[in-house]
Amino acid sequence: MWRLWLLGFVLCAGFAHAAGEVIAVSDFVGKPAEIGQEIAETLGTDLAKSERITLVERAQLGQALRELRLQHAGLTEPSQAKRVGKLVGADAIIVGSFYVRANQIVINARVVDVRTGKVMAGRAENVQGSLDRLHTLLGDLANRLHVRLTGQELASVEPSTPRAVSANVQIVDAGDDPEILYVVQQGWMLGTPDGYFLPDKPVTVGDFARVMSRLASSRKWDGKPELDTSRPGDLMNMLRAIVALTRLALPPERFAEQPYAEGALVLLPPWARPYVHQAQQQGYIRDIQEASPHRVLKRRQLAELLARLVPPPPTAQIASLLPASSAAVSGGAWTGLVIDARGLGMRSSMNPTVTDTDGRQIYPDPRHVPPVDYIQEYGMADFVKMEEQSKRAGDNPVYVRPIQVKGPGRDTVVITVTDAERILEAEKQSGFLKRWRVVFLVD
Repeated sequence: MWRLWLLGFVLCAGFAHAAGEVIAVSDFVGKPAEIGQEIAETLGTDLAKSERITLVERAQLGQALRELRLQHAGLTEPSQAKRVGKLVGADAIIVGSFYVRANQIVINARVVDVRTGKVMAGRAENVQGSLDRLHTLLGDLANRLHVRLTGQELASVEPSTPRAVSANVQIVDAGDDPEILYVVQQGWMLGTPDGYFLPDKPVTVGDFARVMSRLASSRKWDGKPELDTSRPGDLMNMLRAIVALTRLALPPERFAEQPYAEGALVLLPPWARPYVHQAQQQGYIRDIQEASPHRVLKRRQLAELLARLVPPPPTAQIASLLPASSAAVSGGAWTGLVIDARGLGMRSSMNPTVTDTDGRQIYPDPRHVPPVDYIQEYGMADFVKMEEQSKRAGDNPVYVRPIQVKGPGRDTVVITVTDAERILEAEKQSGFLKRWRVVFLVD
């Protein structure tokens, strides 16, 4: 009976070779054992997405371990992996260990060549981090192992060849972030085929390089894209991303001199200070602390950086972020804000402000101030005598009548708390304030 069982595995392996290398993933050794099983299960699921390798089913691997009486001890020696690998028809088998200390976990993985029973040269990886981020760590580990095995990254939501993007694309998990839909519509970043952006997914160096390539080809830049992609499976950090984007956007002479280092800028390496300083000056980042080398870049943060680098024109059409059933509001989706300040003595300004009677600033949001060149070209708002003279607020704006205009420049309007809440509620649905879709009607 066992001969027939073994023959079946050999035949399956023979067919699998046509699709690429055949890999098995063993339970990782450590305590508690349930985590070792979860590591193997998750790694196997991620690697099974590859078209370059074929995964041995865990049920088959378990049967082989039982045959060799290794189901309790696990694969701790390369020689054991060699025996099991040959039994299931694998070319290589991934083995490993882990240990947990407090809320931190360290995972070590090795790829054993079934023919030699030895760890393949250059095919060992380890990751460590919070146990709460276990699946994120395993996603990174799977990608690194895939790069080691095939020389390519696992397929992600950032494929190398972008697909056509509809102007009315909807992103299910974008929340109230118009930046996400904007960069997707521009084709700089892509969502999954079923409409998910995965905003909290870490960005690898390879993912970032593909985004940079699309961005660099979208317009004429003053700089050029420069990025070390020798380790595409590594996670991108905020500092590297900000430096790379700033080098693309601005000419090299902007970085010729070291800025005066003070505050958070002192904590950055000297080579990065000119780039981070310019990024803050241009409005690409709001605070120097954003450029931390210790912060992993997430997809949401990358979308925000891109939208700051090249903000949409104030009349750009950005569809609702949510599915139609969730985004419907009375009269349709809100497209902007019109403040009728006629008769109150308001003056045109590069820095208009909207506050309510409680002193709360409604516009502009200090966290969403556009770059300097955007303000110079479009301003923070349009000032017109008649609404028909500006399309900035779109076809379905929120209308507000202020109760007062104040300030030495006569550019601060005060509205009621009720109107402020009405604006903020509409903003949650459409994000027009983050796109500076504001018009003031003045005399």
